[in-house]
Amino acid sequence: MKDWLGLAVFILALCFLAFLLGSAVVTLKIFPYSYINSAFSAANELVQRSREGNKSQFHFINKARYEGEGVTVHDPAMAQPGITLVTSHWLTEGEYVSAIRLINLDGNVLHEWQIHPDEIWPVTPYDDYSAGKYNQPQNYVHGTHLLPNGDIVFNIEYLGLIRMNACSDILWKLPYRTHHSVDRDDDGNFWVAGLNWRENPVDGYVHMKPPFVDETMLKVSPDGDILDEVFFIKEMYKSGYADIFSDIKAIYDFTHMNDVEILDADMADAFSMFSAGDIMISLRHLSLVVIFDGKTREIKWHFRHPMIHQHDPDFEADGHIVIFDNQDDTTLDGSLFGHTRLLKVDPVTKQYEVLYPARKNQPLYTKEGGKHQLLPNGNRLITEAHPGRVLEVTPEGETVWNWIIGRTEGNTVAEVLEGTRYPSDYLNPENMNCAID
Repeated sequence: MKDWLGLAVFILALCFLAFLLGSAVVTLKIFPYSYINSAFSAANELVQRSREGNKSQFHFINKARYEGEGVTVHDPAMAQPGITLVTSHWLTEGEYVSAIRLINLDGNVLHEWQIHPDEIWPVTPYDDYSAGKYNQPQNYVHGTHLLPNGDIVFNIEYLGLIRMNACSDILWKLPYRTHHSVDRDDDGNFWVAGLNWRENPVDGYVHMKPPFVDETMLKVSPDGDILDEVFFIKEMYKSGYADIFSDIKAIYDFTHMNDVEILDADMADAFSMFSAGDIMISLRHLSLVVIFDGKTREIKWHFRHPMIHQHDPDFEADGHIVIFDNQDDTTLDGSLFGHTRLLKVDPVTKQYEVLYPARKNQPLYTKEGGKHQLLPNGNRLITEAHPGRVLEVTPEGETVWNWIIGRTEGNTVAEVLEGTRYPSDYLNPENMNCAID
C-alpha cells in the first residue's frame, strides 16, 4: 500500500512540475514555445479544414422563412420598371444547378445562364491545399455584371472570373481565386476580390503565420487580363495599421473581403474626402470598411462600429455611403439581435442612420450574404440571401415588389446571393436569341 501511495505522490509531483514548466514556457515564450505554438496552430488549422470539408455540399439550402413563392407583392405604380437579375441554385432534373436568371416584374424567366463549374474547369487550375474543391457541381455564382450586349461577367466562388455571352459560350476565364462581387469602373474595367493561399511566410507580414489567406483587389480588363493587383495586407502595413494584425492567431481567413467598389467620376464631387478612382472594400470578418487612395494606396477612411459582418458598401450620389449591415448574431433567424439593416453613413462625421427596416414589423435577416441597390426612382432593391428573397422598398420603407425563390424539398429554399435591377431596354434583343424555351 505504501509503495502505491508513494508512486501516486511521485506521479502527481511530476504532473505539477510539468504544469509549472508549461506555464513558464507559454508565459515567457521560452524554448520550446515557438515549436509548440506552431504545432498548435497547425493542428487548429487541420481541424478548421476538416470542418469545412465535412460541411454539406448543399450549404446553400435553408429553411423557408416566408409564405408564398415567386412575386408576392407588386405595385406597378410604385415599383421601378425593369428586369431583375438573380443568382441562385434551381433544381434541374433532380439536381441543384447554379444559374443566373433574368426575370420580369411578374417573376417570369426571360433568360438563363446555367453555370456548371465542373465543366468550365474540369481540371482545377490550382495546386494549393483546396485544389479541386471549388470546381465541383454545387459551387455557386457570387458577383455578376451584365453588359448591354448580353455578355455577363461573373465569379464562380473562389474558382475564377468568367465572361459568357448570351448563349452561355465562354469568351474567357481567369484562373484566379476571385469571389463575392464584380464592379465596373469608368474605363470599363472590372474590379473583383481575389485571394492567394499562403503556406509560407511573406516578407513584411510580421504578424502573419502561415497558413493564411492573402487577399487582393484585382483590376481586370474587358478581355480578361489582370491590369492591377493590390494586396490588402501589404497596403495596411504600409499605411501604419499593423495593429490590426497583431493579435491574429490561427484563423487563416481573418479578413474575408466581400466587396470591392470604385468611386466613379460622376459621383466624386459629392465626397469631399475622396477622389474618383478611390477603392472601397468590405472585410466581413473584421466588420470593417476601408477606403484606399486609388493612386497612392494609402488609407483615407475606415468605418467599423456598429456593424457586424457587413456586406456591399456603396458610394451614393448624395455623398453618403450605404452599407448592408448583416448584424450577424450567430443564429440563422436573427433571434438575438432581431434584424439585418441598411446603414446610411456620413463619411465626414461617421454618424449613421438606419434606412431599413423602417419599422419593427419589417423582417429582414441574413447571417451571410446580402446586397442592396439604389434605384433611379429612389426605391431600393434588397437581397436577403439566406431566405431567398429580393424586395423593393420605397424611401419610406413600404414594400412595392417582393420575390421569393421557389421551395425545394422539405420546405426549404436555396439562398439568393444577388438581385440587381436593370432598365427594361438595357439589353439589345438581337443579342438575346438564346433565351430558354
